[in-house]
Amino acid sequence: MKKTILCAAALAALVSCAWAKKKPDFYDDKKMHPTDRSGLEKFLGTNRYDIYDECAMFIRPIVGKIKVKRGSFIYRRGTDVAGFRIQYDTSSYTVEMAQEPRKICCEAIDKYFEDFENKRLDRNASAAKTRKVYGKAPGYEEYGVSKTMMNYKAKPDFYFGYDFVDGSPYFVIYVPKTKNLAIEGKASDLPNHETIVQTYYFTRAQAQKLKEFISEENISVFHAAEEEKLMEMRADSEADEYIENDDVTPIKTKKKAKDNKNKDKEPAGDDY
Repeated sequence: MKKTILCAAALAALVSCAWAKKKPDFYDDKKMHPTDRSGLEKFLGTNRYDIYDECAMFIRPIVGKIKVKRGSFIYRRGTDVAGFRIQYDTSSYTVEMAQEPRKICCEAIDKYFEDFENKRLDRNASAAKTRKVYGKAPGYEEYGVSKTMMNYKAKPDFYFGYDFVDGSPYFVIYVPKTKNLAIEGKASDLPNHETIVQTYYFTRAQAQKLKEFISEENISVFHAAEEEKLMEMRADSEADEYIENDDVTPIKTKKKAKDNKNKDKEPAGDDY
């Protein structure tokens, strides 16, 4: 009996520990894919997020040296998720972060600036080590063959660090290969189409621009504006409903009065 109680207690402790270590899901489907999009928008893959300023960074393609690419900053309306969209090799990708991951990314950029200014960046260390030196955060990606056909999604970890290229240091966001969640639980003969390994390089100016866009001070303004817009829409909807009911009532009342009047009147005979 004593052994049974001890085993039960150990099992409960193990379950409790596993639950405590379970990662929170910052990117559930209801949040990332709201139901207010029309059927055509869902089919075309449009209206998923708002597109803001153009951004620039460097990428390392599968073959060849790093090269500059231009993309766009994006924000998912009504959420705490923001990031950027860019063409990486033959596919379009979004790199998106919720509030806590955005905070981790901003802090990583600050650490990079501090290490840069204090000459603490190690040019002799391996890139495999330095590109992860500032930590990691849970991220979200959508990807596909074009901007309007991004039908795949993944939830990779984003790693933050730096890397030296031709003697110059860059702030780095490194994204390892991750499985495609869009086909999870679905019977399909389609290939997995997992993400490719992505390495995003930022100069200090580019990293500063990224930090300014994804900062909580900036995204909270977008979120507040969206909430205000939704409140106005609800108010307009309630006002329309009230006016409609007010207009209908007298029509019903008049019709009823007319019916009563006709009931009291003798019916006219047919002409002969």
